[in-house]
Amino acid sequence: MLDAPLVDILGHMGNALENMRWKRAYRQYRNRYEIHPSFVFNGPDTLLYGEGRIVLSARSYIGRGSQIQSGKGCKVEIGENCAVSHYLMIYTENMVADEDFTKSHNIERGDVFIGHSCWIGARVYINQGVSIGDNSAVGAHSVVTRDIPPNCIAAGAPAKVVKFKSYLKRGEAEELARKYRDSLSTVLRRDLKE
Repeated sequence: MLDAPLVDILGHMGNALENMRWKRAYRQYRNRYEIHPSFVFNGPDTLLYGEGRIVLSARSYIGRGSQIQSGKGCKVEIGENCAVSHYLMIYTENMVADEDFTKSHNIERGDVFIGHSCWIGARVYINQGVSIGDNSAVGAHSVVTRDIPPNCIAAGAPAKVVKFKSYLKRGEAEELARKYRDSLSTVLRRDLKE
């Protein structure tokens, strides 16, 4: 049986080796994709893969266990000053769900764009072809299947805009609401009509 100090030493050595492994992987990502030097990988287990472009901008970070896939001819971009929490999942390619899988496996493709100064909560899934506007927040456990406007808070599965930022003038919020009507929650649509 191992004594406690030896177990502690072995544990620290294991952690150090694991940290070195992820630091090496993140260096390889920086060589392969367009990652600003100030972009931070905030923890282990983040995977970037695919033949497409991945652009991670200045003063942003992504949490542990996240996955970003960019298929050939596609692009994923995270803007500047973004806070992306743990376990984010972004895919630029997905199978078409509404088909007979015994006969075909068609793929939907689309770029994913997260604007500047966004906050993305933990365990968010972002579908292909989606844009999230500047200065928006997406709540934890959300599934983003359509574009999210700038200056708003969105949440849910599928994610819907539940609120525009309070500093917007009513006319600005109404204009965004008209442009992104399909992305609004039922409650927000009602409130804006009153």
